[in-house]
Amino acid sequence: MAVGEFVQVNGVRLFVRRFGDPVLPMLIVVHGGPSWDHSYLVSPVRELADQAHVVLFDLRGCGRSSRTPPAGDLPVGALQPGFLADDVAALIKHFGAARADVLGFSYGGGIAMRVAARHPGLARRLILASTTAYRDCETDRAASRDYQARSRLCPRIARDDPVLTGPDAPDGALSLAMAYASAPRDIWHLDRLHEWHRILAAIRFSSDWNAPYTAGQLQPGVPDDAEHILKDWGGPVLILHGTREMAFPAVLARKLHAALPASTLAEIPDASHMAHFDNPRPWLSAIRAFLSQARAAPRSSPGQI
Repeated sequence: MAVGEFVQVNGVRLFVRRFGDPVLPMLIVVHGGPSWDHSYLVSPVRELADQAHVVLFDLRGCGRSSRTPPAGDLPVGALQPGFLADDVAALIKHFGAARADVLGFSYGGGIAMRVAARHPGLARRLILASTTAYRDCETDRAASRDYQARSRLCPRIARDDPVLTGPDAPDGALSLAMAYASAPRDIWHLDRLHEWHRILAAIRFSSDWNAPYTAGQLQPGVPDDAEHILKDWGGPVLILHGTREMAFPAVLARKLHAALPASTLAEIPDASHMAHFDNPRPWLSAIRAFLSQARAAPRSSPGQI
């Protein structure tokens, strides 16, 4: 595993880990949360280092990157998603790539779409993993039997619990508690829950996003009219989604695929939100196939992998 380095861009310091030869096409990975770090995605994506120069980093306000008070001096307003998309663009340029493939996971998928909107010439291909282009997901969640059944296994976490959010609470305490609580929805194979808990225990969760999110001070990660943004951008898109996804039910992935006829839809069987954990082999195979196809043609072929 790469040790990591700090990179100064756009007035912030970002913690970055890279895998693979820098002469290979760049694949930059944008994690979700957003109060998580990138570590939960390292295990699968580093296997792509034979095919790409893989760049993972902690978003500003996360992990070891620049933080807001009391952990750092970054203004809360600097957490707006447009700035995060600008950081992706800056990292692409910093490491000397003319263009890069962008993999956005969950919240990071919205940031990937914003990269396509704000820096269309830098994004060569998009991989939208366990994410959605649509902000209104509640109706589809309510209709999901999996979501309803697994929600009964998830303990309720109070966002105003002083043990988790008070002045003496550890950094990231609320996010950590929420991650453990939502685990029965996030992964499909409950017999591997102890493995997922080990991954959660290694993540550097942060508290930077909690108060501004609750106060409605931050824009959603997904941009306005994301579907049309992707149409206007016009590059190859891989929609990578678990068939048992509960955060963003698979019907939303199929809706986006139908709206983007040139997109590729890869539905990962027996996998929920953390599809890379539930079923890593087909998850990685879908990415490999997409990147190979995209090199051979300017746009990917429609259909499923």
